[in-house]
Amino acid sequence: MFLLRTQAWVRQLLAEDFSAPCREDRFCVPCAAAFCDHCCGARHRGQGHEVVIRAAAAAAAASGGTQPGAAQGPARSGDRDSFCMSCGAGFSAALCGHHAGHDTLRIVVCEGRYCARCTGSEPWFHLFTGIETYRDEKGHILVPLHPRCRGRRCLSCGRCCA
Repeated sequence: MFLLRTQAWVRQLLAEDFSAPCREDRFCVPCAAAFCDHCCGARHRGQGHEVVIRAAAAAAAASGGTQPGAAQGPARSGDRDSFCMSCGAGFSAALCGHHAGHDTLRIVVCEGRYCARCTGSEPWFHLFTGIETYRDEKGHILVPLHPRCRGRRCLSCGRCCA
């Protein structure tokens, strides 16, 4: 079972788009909290949660209507600089504090590539065996998540085209 869970988070890590920011685009009325639907949405789905899309709440307020629990103020956003193995999602450490206590990886950009920052002593580090790694100025091991782009990059998202 551990191996299946491990394989699942690795696939999710490699599929994650870290170039997309997290945005507090939803508001949970009972929790009285704005949140990013990408990485925190699962926590607010289900019985007892009434979720409002923030853009709809702003439009309702602008037209003179009020919506109970509507979020006030601008939606914050932040770079996806971390990955939660428990939730299987990239997230912004500045916005999404509920991942504290979960197994997480820090994601950094090195030479234009998204890399997982590791110490090398993690129990799952062997999964990265055979991948060329780098070291940062603090001695952390940086594991590139995608191969180096040898072709063109998409102008809108920055991902490798070929």
